[in-house]
Amino acid sequence: MESVTRDVDKIEPNERRVYEAALGRSLRDNQQVILRVIELKKEPDESVRRKASEEFHELCREGTENRQRRGISVEDADAAIDEAMRAIRSRKTD
Repeated sequence: MESVTRDVDKIEPNERRVYEAALGRSLRDNQQVILRVIELKKEPDESVRRKASEEFHELCREGTENRQRRGISVEDADAAIDEAMRAIRSRKTD
């Protein structure tokens, strides 16, 4: 990954306006602009996507069978999943 770091107070006015236009706000002299160039990951080919889809559907089937075997209703399973998602999301914001 390539990156370039520039001190705002050392950027020429024309270049600074370009950065400010791209960011949609003014820059202050005590800031830095950091530009990074990253390689985008190549989208997986059809066989990889198909396999992932099959594995996902198999996991869903297993989950349904497990839920039914244990006598858990769809509503209770959904509520448990919702509760777990809320707990995970609250940890990310702490």
